[in-house]
Amino acid sequence: MVINFIKKLSLNLYTKNGLFCKVPEIDLEDTTPKFELSFDNKNAIKYYKENGYVVIKKVISSENCDLLIKSWNEEVKPFKGHIYRQATAKLEKNFFNNQNWVMNPILNLQSLNPKYFKNLRSNFEKIIASDYNLANFVNSVIGDRPAIVQSMYFEGNSATWEHQDSYYLDDEHTGTMLAGWVALENIKADAGRFFVCPKSHLLDYAKMDLSNIITSNHKDYIQTIVNLVKDNNFEVKAPKLDKGDILIWNALTIHGSLDSQSKSNTRSSITFHAIKSSSKFQVFRNIFRKLKYDKNYPFYVYRPKDLSKKRNKIVFSLEKNFPKAFYLLKNSFIEFKVKFSKKLVDN
Repeated sequence: MVINFIKKLSLNLYTKNGLFCKVPEIDLEDTTPKFELSFDNKNAIKYYKENGYVVIKKVISSENCDLLIKSWNEEVKPFKGHIYRQATAKLEKNFFNNQNWVMNPILNLQSLNPKYFKNLRSNFEKIIASDYNLANFVNSVIGDRPAIVQSMYFEGNSATWEHQDSYYLDDEHTGTMLAGWVALENIKADAGRFFVCPKSHLLDYAKMDLSNIITSNHKDYIQTIVNLVKDNNFEVKAPKLDKGDILIWNALTIHGSLDSQSKSNTRSSITFHAIKSSSKFQVFRNIFRKLKYDKNYPFYVYRPKDLSKKRNKIVFSLEKNFPKAFYLLKNSFIEFKVKFSKKLVDN
């Protein structure tokens, strides 16, 4: 009876490109072990290093989760202007589905214009970047004080394709960056769960060259990842996460999010990516940047395109008013860097 009941609760879903995933709804059917932060995190770190991900329970308090959602509802959802978005890294207005959920997640909460998003920006800093226990755990994993280099906020969510973060961004020591997905509410099985492929971090598939460059051949890269999951028989797992839980994964771990099937359940959540604060920031596998951090928090914080700065407001205006020219120039720069790095290797 119990087994049949569990089978009825679990959902058989598929990733954006057709990879099968059995999604648990209750703890009893979830095969992923869960850990709690403590003075001794050896078991959690061991699991992360062996599997490429780990789930930590009750990292963020329920009250703080509610505060972050409140900031989103009051500042982002009514906003009529442009915001940088997670999927494209471009400026877009809010796109709502029939349930009035924002479907294009926002990028870099730490860089939001404080004139319009004062509370969401400051609450991200006070709650996520200021979490000493979480920062200490990440420090133990990567071996250095962590620096947040990117963050995102999700409400409603269409499927995110199968990928490795390292293709887009990483520590200069490839595979050192890690990321965290913070559940701000109980994430239902049909609400667009985050998924990972355990042990897929053990090999590096994310190198970028002209054959799979993001500017023109991004689909080829995604198909390569899908084929690798199939060829290596990697399992696709979407662990159950409750309000305040966090899933931490490695930059080389194949992951994404499932398409939301729900008409009533959002997947309010925040992600962040962190590298060693002593490292350079690696972008598109060919660009290395020495970053300047805000060092006022347990996590150092990098603020790309910080819209509290006048010069970035000027760039914002140019990008909004002349998008075709702006993105053409940006793509040309990326292609030049990839071509230039290939010549160095060939020589």
